[in-house]
Parts: sequence; C-alpha cells; structure tokens
Amino acid sequence: MHKLYEWLQSVRCDNRGTSAIEFGLVAPLLLLVMLGLVELGRAIATDRHFTAAINTAGDLVAREAQLGDSSTAAKTNLDSMMLSIKQVMKPYDPATLKLAIFSVKALATDNSKGTVEWSYGYNGGSPPAQCSSYALPADMIPKGGSVIIVSGNYQFKSLFGSYVPGISPTMNWSEKSYHSPRNSCVDYVKGDNCISKC
Repeated sequence: MHKLYEWLQSVRCDNRGTSAIEFGLVAPLLLLVMLGLVELGRAIATDRHFTAAINTAGDLVAREAQLGDSSTAAKTNLDSMMLSIKQVMKPYDPATLKLAIFSVKALATDNSKGTVEWSYGYNGGSPPAQCSSYALPADMIPKGGSVIIVSGNYQFKSLFGSYVPGISPTMNWSEKSYHSPRNSCVDYVKGDNCISKC
C-alpha cells in the first residue's frame, strides 16, 4: 500500500509532458484561427478584384461615343470588353462573375426616375429590359442626363469554409457602380445620337 501511495505521489508531482498536452488542447484552436485568417485575406483580395472588375466594365463602356455600327457589332464589342474584365478578376476564378450593363436616361422632368435605353448581360447577368423604368439616386445626374450602370454578382468559394465555424463554403456578393459618359450618352448603335427609342 505504501508503494502505491508513493507511485501516486510521483505521478501527481510529475509534470513532464505538460507542454505537449497543452499544445494538443490549443493546436486545433490555433489552426482554426489560422484558416480563418487565410480565408479572410482571400475574401478581401477577391472582393477588391470584383469591385475593380465592376468599375472597369463601367469605365470602358462610358468612354465610348457608340458601341458599334449595328446591334451585332455593339454586342461583339461588349463581348470583347468582357475579356478584359476576366483578366481583371485573375488570379481569382471569373466563372461566377455575372454583369448587367445598361444605359439609363433621366426623365426631363424628374432626375430620380429614368428609362433604360439599352442593356447588355454577361455570363448570365440580368439587366433590366429596354424602355423599362429605373429609379435613380436623387440628384445624381441632371434632368434628361444619361448614366451607365453596371450591376454585378459574384459567388465567392471558400477553401476552408466547411471546416471553420462561421464561414460559409460559398458567399454571394453583389455590387453596383454608376459612370458618367464622356459624351452626353453612349449610343448602342452609331447614329442613335442620344435620341431615345422608347
């Protein structure tokens, strides 16, 4: 009995291996924190590329006086611009990037209401229909003025979202930007001369 007591005393006072046990308890938490920080960094970088892609698309379109000599040529030119947007998204996957690009002309009597002059969808983006009404931010453009609007959606896919609590494996982002045309408007087809077809 005395030997058993001595053995129990020696076990109780023996602190060898304590660090290994503590590390074993803390390591999973540290790993989760590290994975969360990696995902946060990726999400911030991807969001910056997504925002840059939206703004670049609007800027490229707003620079033009007209998009083409015909509707077919205009669509071809817009498709070509989207190749640049795919490059802006790299190194992140542009496959889930959806864009809707459209021109809105404010009413001559109320600059908070407008009409969609033309629209273009990329990769499944859903722009409003031509001649449909569109609400504009108050006093953003003058009455009768024109604005290019880009609405985008992107699905961010997390690398470790299935393993880190609080992080979803996929997140859907949306962004919108407004661009003032370099000319009074951007004609979809050369010769429209900013005259509404609606």
